[in-house]
Amino acid sequence: MKKIFRLIFISMIILMLFPIDWSYAIEIEQLDEEMQTTTETSEEGVLDSTEASTTDSSVTQETSEEEIEEDEKITDSNDIKYSSDDNGDEINNKNILRATPTQADDGFWLVDSAATLTEYLKDSQKLNLRLTNDIDLGKGAYQLRTNMIIDGANHIITYDKEGYSDRGLYINQKDAVVEIRNTQFGNSDGTGAVGYYGFLSGGSAINMTFIFDGVDYYSNNGQMIHNVNGSVIMRGQNTIDQRGTGGYSQEWAEVNSVEIQNGYTSIKHSSNQTLAFIWSTSTYLANPYAGKSQIAVRENARLDIQTNSNMTYGTLAPSYIVEKNAVFNLDKVTLATGGSRNQFFASAQTQPVTFDFQEQSQVDFKLPEPINLYTAKGGMTIGAAADVSVDVASGTIFSTASSSQFVINMNKSKRVSFAGTSPGTLGLNGVSNGVNLSFASNYLQKIETFSNKTSSTPTQEIMKEASDLTVQGANFVNASSSSDPFTAPELLALKNSQKMVFSEFIDVPDQLGLFTHDAEDTSVSLSGNSVNNGSPATEVKFFIFSDEEDTNDLRNARQIVTLDSFDGQTNTALKSYYSVLVDGLNPNTLYWAQMVVTNQAGESEFSEAEVFATKPQLSNITANVTTTTAIISGELASDTGKWTDYSNGEAAAIPDQQAYFGSKYNQVTVEYSKNKTFPANETNAQVADLSGDKNQKFSTKLKGLDGEATYYVRVKVAGVYGEEVILVMSPLTEFQTVTEIINVQVPIEMAFQTKNQDIGTAKEGQLTSADYPIINNGNVATKISLTNLTKENADANQLLLLNHLSGNQGQDALALQLLVDHDQSNPLFLTNGLSSVPLSLGILNTNEQKNLTLAGKYFNPTGSVLFPTYKMTFKVEKNEE
Repeated sequence: MKKIFRLIFISMIILMLFPIDWSYAIEIEQLDEEMQTTTETSEEGVLDSTEASTTDSSVTQETSEEEIEEDEKITDSNDIKYSSDDNGDEINNKNILRATPTQADDGFWLVDSAATLTEYLKDSQKLNLRLTNDIDLGKGAYQLRTNMIIDGANHIITYDKEGYSDRGLYINQKDAVVEIRNTQFGNSDGTGAVGYYGFLSGGSAINMTFIFDGVDYYSNNGQMIHNVNGSVIMRGQNTIDQRGTGGYSQEWAEVNSVEIQNGYTSIKHSSNQTLAFIWSTSTYLANPYAGKSQIAVRENARLDIQTNSNMTYGTLAPSYIVEKNAVFNLDKVTLATGGSRNQFFASAQTQPVTFDFQEQSQVDFKLPEPINLYTAKGGMTIGAAADVSVDVASGTIFSTASSSQFVINMNKSKRVSFAGTSPGTLGLNGVSNGVNLSFASNYLQKIETFSNKTSSTPTQEIMKEASDLTVQGANFVNASSSSDPFTAPELLALKNSQKMVFSEFIDVPDQLGLFTHDAEDTSVSLSGNSVNNGSPATEVKFFIFSDEEDTNDLRNARQIVTLDSFDGQTNTALKSYYSVLVDGLNPNTLYWAQMVVTNQAGESEFSEAEVFATKPQLSNITANVTTTTAIISGELASDTGKWTDYSNGEAAAIPDQQAYFGSKYNQVTVEYSKNKTFPANETNAQVADLSGDKNQKFSTKLKGLDGEATYYVRVKVAGVYGEEVILVMSPLTEFQTVTEIINVQVPIEMAFQTKNQDIGTAKEGQLTSADYPIINNGNVATKISLTNLTKENADANQLLLLNHLSGNQGQDALALQLLVDHDQSNPLFLTNGLSSVPLSLGILNTNEQKNLTLAGKYFNPTGSVLFPTYKMTFKVEKNEE
């Protein structure tokens, strides 16, 4: 801040000392600039001292289109030439009071006149300029430098460059990049834009790039673009109307590459002085586009051209690139003036010619004469979903020499139309057995041939998916590599055509066929097919109904199975085959199946309904086996399936509804055999008893079986159609009869006692013993009883055995009890009477165990010690109850 105050103070002193010397006033302005920015430099005094010498003489540089001078250095501002005014007086800038420079908030220097522009161009730091008024550059010279941006702010620039490249706006600096935006050059009536070399002359420097963004150009006596060793990029909305009759009316551009980077560029061009729309001459290796003549319409951009001229001069390799979603319309008919200008190329082509129409591009060529390829190699590639039309007013699409190797390749294109006035339409000339016309499609490709290009009705429609052809003039031959060859009549139709249209043929699928097979109790396999009319299926729905009256309405469906992934399926644009497994069905039920196929064009009608029946289902089966008999019991399922409620539409479906439908079983037969293959002469059958309405139960007793034999069992059921269905359920499909084995484990010895410590207590004389198990180890239920008890020694003979607990104290008597599983409520008294009245211990089932315990009372516990011994007899027998 201190430095600024000091500068202001010094400036005021200078003004006070030299109040009438304007040259010093200019220096004051320069100091003001230094206060505003540190990037400005002061060169005013130097320029003032040199301008007098440069304006004293007038130097004119003459150039021609045949002469290319390499000047890769930008001309010093001291060398800028100033044209005379209308009175012939030279403009003397030395004594002009210069206005204070003004700058917008975004850094652009504001230009209100040609004089201001002149001053700004002297300052190498002023690169971004914006007009605030329309400007007439007259015949003056304004040399630009790299990285400059001129924003016309929708104002008009007029000029008169005549035949000079160093008048008006020009630049001659290698690798320079200049952008001009939002500017109109010339007046809308075509005046005000005069000159051979365009509104921005490029000189001969190599690899300069001009960027035009939102530029309009109107001229009836000039050329728009001149950048002979560089390229041009168009952005935004650009309108060019260059239809000249004056002496300076030339090509639209002298450049090697034009790129429509984005937006919409419209060009109307006609000239009575030249023969071409673009003249490309540069072959310098430093130019990235050397040897080319290129128009590239980038993704989503649009270019419309009307011209009366050939597309290019010279023989540099031409290429026309139209990227994804881009549009290129070329009309050489509307403004045509006839003669040699009606050709596509001004010279016979020997270099490769490239037409690259990429995915989803739109291209429309209207041509008065064929695209004259001569011997050119290259080709026309038309990408996926592209829409291309080439219409030639007279002749074939191409004119080629017999050695031409030009190829047309269409890869999944949406629509390609070729129309001319000669048989064979295309006019290609390929070598024998070569492929110069091929196409492939995601869809069924429809080739329409027209005997007359003006006819709207095709003479023949040909359906193909892909093919390779050799075209020699009007002759079409299938290539050996062709996957879908044309028939002889189809080839003849191509030969006689003046117009042929390749288009994707898409219609909803039809000719649906549906088949059911391998029906089981809860599932069925469905196989279907459809003619897809140009587009593979995107979705196939299979509908299952439980009533024929419900068909053709998805709301009545019991199940809907959707197939939207076609791995392992055959799904093409022609005919497709589908298969699915539907499960979760109800057993023993009639169903009706239908199918709907959807492709890119839409949804087919329902297929015809196919009826099928699920098999009966065996829920369970058991075998209760004895030695020679077996009771076979089981259950048949009636409503175990699930269904989905679609009554409110598929989106509001309610899944996992319990099935309530299904047919009743009428008869069940149990078949059994000792041979697992069930031969007729070794198989016995017995009708089982059925009970219930849903999930019916069945039972039957098989008698007269062999002991210790293995039998195999299966169930035969009459299904919903009345046909017999054999059901099995592993592992209960076999059982084994056995011989009865009685094997009961009883105790060999049981001991009981009294305890001395109980004498004098309530427990005096009480008997106790351990638990002694009795176990059924046989394979039949067994009844156990005690049939005898004998005294085995003198102590036992001394004791009286009682059958009650009310003996006299001091008496040699014993009440001996046997408890089963400690059951005190039902004691068994062991006495000498067991031989006549046995005691039952109960029934022991297979593997069952009971515990025996001895209890009771000895009535003389204070007497002498006794050791009585008894023998007890167990009786074990099969339980027949």
